[in-house]
Amino acid sequence: MRDGSPTPEIVYRPEPDMRRPGELLRGIFRDVVASRELSWRLFLRDLRGMYRQTLLGLFWAFLPPLANTAIWVFLRSQNVFHFGGELGVHATLYIFCGMVLWQSFIDAFQMPLNTIHANRSMVSKLNFPREALLVQGLADVLFNLGIRLMLLIPAMIWFQAPWSVNMLWALPAMLLLVVLGTALGLLVFPAGSLYQDVGRFWTLAIPFWMILTPIVYVVPQSSAGSMLLWLNPAGPLLVCARDCLVLGATTQGMAGLVYAALTLPLFVVGLLVFRVAMPILVERMAN
Repeated sequence: MRDGSPTPEIVYRPEPDMRRPGELLRGIFRDVVASRELSWRLFLRDLRGMYRQTLLGLFWAFLPPLANTAIWVFLRSQNVFHFGGELGVHATLYIFCGMVLWQSFIDAFQMPLNTIHANRSMVSKLNFPREALLVQGLADVLFNLGIRLMLLIPAMIWFQAPWSVNMLWALPAMLLLVVLGTALGLLVFPAGSLYQDVGRFWTLAIPFWMILTPIVYVVPQSSAGSMLLWLNPAGPLLVCARDCLVLGATTQGMAGLVYAALTLPLFVVGLLVFRVAMPILVERMAN
């Protein structure tokens, strides 16, 4: 190199990369640090392009949870459905908070596949750390979550939600919910990139997944309802975050702690899967 520093050696081995997870993780960390400026520029590019030539601007970030909230509040007011016990706060606030968290979880879940596909030409033609796109996509998800929370705070004041120090627990629960969604998205990313059927399946499955998640109703007290919560990856952290935020306490702390402990290891596994799969997928994209 011109500055006199030694050129990093690249060693190729015949055994699969997944047999050296520690080395893969170190490589991921080095690439994320080295490409932080690229991630920031990609984030700014997408932020400017997302709301350019739109009349409503940032309102598009609010629209999905607002529209879903309006539909479910209307259905609840007409006694179309009724699950579980009392919500504890105004139904509009309860449902809107759940929809905000659900939308952020789904944004994170779909982010790896959507981000790579949106930058398909860049990925197939340029040599750069692909993890930069994940960092940029994760920043987009967190940014949208932040501006949705800006609308949620006035709603909490309007509907007189109880304020307590326990509300602070909602922040780590929300962050872990986004990380968990990203981890699950990374795990299904290789199949989704190779087969369009996977993306179409999730388009059909996500509305049913939302209904199975206790967003518009409290967690049923029955054993079946409790099991459904434990088996639903989106459920425990979402319920804990929503309950701490609008109720000041949660009865699902144990489930939330278990999923919190599983989130980071699952995210690491997802990063390893992404790292190993990307060279194969790039080769497919180039052909």
